[in-house]
Amino acid sequence: MQSEHKDAPGYVPSSAAALDEPLCRRCFRIRNYGEFSRVEVSSDEYAAEVARIVNNPGLVLYVMDVWDMSGSLVPGLAQYVGGSKVVVVVNKTDVLPPEVAPESLRSWVISVVKATGITPFDVVFVSAKRSLGIEELASKVESYGENIVYAVGMANVGKSSVLNELTSRFGQGTVFTASRVPGTTLRAVGTRVKTPFGKTLLVVDTPGLIHGNRVTDSLCADCLKTVVPDERIKARVYQLDPGQSLWLGAFARLDFEAGNHQSVVCYVSSRLVVHRTKLERAEVIYNERADEILQVPCRKCRTKLKDFVDVPVTSQRRTANRLGAREFVVQAGGTDLVLAGLGWITLAGTFFRGTLWIPDNIHVSTRRKLIGGVSARGRRDMRRG
Repeated sequence: MQSEHKDAPGYVPSSAAALDEPLCRRCFRIRNYGEFSRVEVSSDEYAAEVARIVNNPGLVLYVMDVWDMSGSLVPGLAQYVGGSKVVVVVNKTDVLPPEVAPESLRSWVISVVKATGITPFDVVFVSAKRSLGIEELASKVESYGENIVYAVGMANVGKSSVLNELTSRFGQGTVFTASRVPGTTLRAVGTRVKTPFGKTLLVVDTPGLIHGNRVTDSLCADCLKTVVPDERIKARVYQLDPGQSLWLGAFARLDFEAGNHQSVVCYVSSRLVVHRTKLERAEVIYNERADEILQVPCRKCRTKLKDFVDVPVTSQRRTANRLGAREFVVQAGGTDLVLAGLGWITLAGTFFRGTLWIPDNIHVSTRRKLIGGVSARGRRDMRRG
């Protein structure tokens, strides 16, 4: 059952009385007992919820996960925001390696979002978990002068957590249900808040979309705890020679087939196993010892991932490439192989020829290395499908 709000027709207020009973019971058990089940919102249902922004313009907080920018992009969002101001709220900045200053990412973030047809009005860097940047966000939200504030974004980027921190700054307290598992917010939910200067805002949380091309879209709660970082990431450096492979859990494998001895740097959760082995042993480890050595994803989660595909990785573009074949090219200044929801692997830029093995439903992109320089020109979008 959906209630009609006098300031935003069709939106559901956050009072329990306005929500249907099954959803109320579900949110109660998430908040009080930590019990949850993954429920996906279909693309059509999602479109119906966010399309209301066109008829009720306001301020759109486009929440993105700094750990998974490509996986945070909402397909087709530009058609729904209409004339609303869009502020990109980059969440989870507390997990970035210490070498990365969030503000240095601003131009790259803008370029990533612009490529989808949305021109950001502003970019704000926050960590909802550690309440970093929230005061700045609250101040800006009030200064923008809009009466309705929407939060949009993919599932599990932290929309509800950001909004809870924001409304707390306005004296409202915790309003929106947040969970580590995607699929908690199933419909638009709104609440009124009053700012320190007496302005009344309607703050609306929208459902998170799950499009299935991130590692996190296929994982159970236990696997998510291993894969999703909750503390600052540190570089994990591996010295590789040709004939060696790196497994990132059982999610991805990088084979080093030819080239110079070099360092390969992995930026992933500290709980995720990174296993170096001989190339000829790599497949055996996955087939026979994945649970023992690689550990995650668990057997059940592995069945949800598609078959591995092989994508060439080379510092020298091949001249005789079969028609339509994909490959990742390592730039001279160094390149990050970004695995949506998992992290990234940095290659130095010296001679390298190898193969990345990755489930076919996991999005992979490249960019000039983040540690030591960010450039939108160096980013190639390699979406699957």
